Amino acid sequence: MTSDRRAALWRDAGGDVDEESAVCYLQVLVADAISGFGRRQLFRDLDTWGYSFREGLAFRWFDGDGRSARAWLDSHGLIDTGGEPSWRLRS
Repeated sequence: MTSDRRAALWRDAGGDVDEESAVCYLQVLVADAISGFGRRQLFRDLDTWGYSFREGLAFRWFDGDGRSARAWLDSHGLIDTGGEPSWRLRS
């Protein structure tokens, strides 16, 4: 999000559907960087928390409709060419 949105953020980030999907996708990528956690655990957590995806389970979304979220992240420079987090803020 932009720095203005980030400064005013408390609870609702106020993004659109594409941005929300991209945040979910980015969570999966970041989960792999957390020692003892990883994407498999995050997928289980998303399913347990009741996240709803057209493909059903979270891991199926990631490999299916998640492609559009990945494209969003790429277009905003939030992942590198290998699909890994760039670890930078969106300006």
